[in-house]
Amino acid sequence: MIEDSKLGYYLVPVLKIWLFMFFLLLCTIPFGLVLQFNFLPSISTPIVSDIIAQFSLVTIVLGALLMVFKVFPDLDFYQVFIKRASALPEFFKGVALGLVLMLLCALLLYVNGNVVFEKANISGDMVCLYFLYFLMISVFEEFLFRSYPLFALAERYPLWFAILVNGLLFAFAHFANPGITVLGALNITLAGMLFALYTLQKRNIAWAVGVHFAWNFTQAVVLGYNLSGNKMSGFVKAVPKGLDYFSGGEFGIEGSVVCTVFLIGSISWLFYSRGFGFSGPSIQEDNETE
Repeated sequence: MIEDSKLGYYLVPVLKIWLFMFFLLLCTIPFGLVLQFNFLPSISTPIVSDIIAQFSLVTIVLGALLMVFKVFPDLDFYQVFIKRASALPEFFKGVALGLVLMLLCALLLYVNGNVVFEKANISGDMVCLYFLYFLMISVFEEFLFRSYPLFALAERYPLWFAILVNGLLFAFAHFANPGITVLGALNITLAGMLFALYTLQKRNIAWAVGVHFAWNFTQAVVLGYNLSGNKMSGFVKAVPKGLDYFSGGEFGIEGSVVCTVFLIGSISWLFYSRGFGFSGPSIQEDNETE
């Protein structure tokens, strides 16, 4: 009986995440119907279509969160790490860190001869559109992974385990990316763990949104790297040289062991400076119950 109760205790987060996924599916249906019956005019510019699609995904995940709050009325946006207070300062801190990490990775690869940068042309309009596009991506993916699902895992599992599982789920969502490698999957897992760790420490998802945005925008638009296997070209075009595991190859800088070192270093520094840093009341209560 005790073992059954323990099993039930640890199954609850899994069931909660499945419920969240079900709500995501429900919120997707209206958008699917709009596409199915062609209610909207066709858009000839691919990047504009991508921005609209990402905005729709943000709306879907927000709708799913509101459904969760109806089922669990003791929860709200604040408790699942989505804060209005200090959101902008935390976002810009994340942007600064993401920018620095990516530029340092690229600088080391350039000095070592593992990348050269060729001239490329990109218009100011495209830069602005890519800005919106990558902002929508970062908001969607962070709200999807680092809000309620992370909270549900951290409620009852050891925090290191919650962070690891969150990172693995994040990587799993990218397995269909073109040209993904083992090292690329590892780095995406580590990036997800980094975002999860700081979200738990700050109880504010805005930092993760900022670093995620800068991570993608710097790779794709500033440096012209392929982004997780997707071909990009920005102010310059990054051309990898040498062994793929060092240069990143066609997958981009996320496929480089240099990126692995920087991500592990960032996670280690955050853990050393603040530990896991989460002291939410619901987690404390659950630990006491356990």
